[in-house]
Amino acid sequence: MKTIEPTQAVATILSRYQRRRNCQVPVTATDIYADTLARVCGDDVDLDPVERGLIHLKRQKVISGRRLVALLARHQREIRPE
Repeated sequence: MKTIEPTQAVATILSRYQRRRNCQVPVTATDIYADTLARVCGDDVDLDPVERGLIHLKRQKVISGRRLVALLARHQREIRPE
């Protein structure tokens, strides 16, 4: 397994996975249902395209659960620096 360099942005890593696997992130009926349910419950949860892409790669079994969590945590640190 190739290690990820700390200087690479998660969006770049995601685009590389998508190019290699030739996959795009579809919007499924389940995604629409989950968004509607969250909105009805009053939750303000909205995933950005990178987060949706990572979840799609996990669903397609391109990345492992550990890699998903690591990339999501890293993405959160990138978009919300403190």
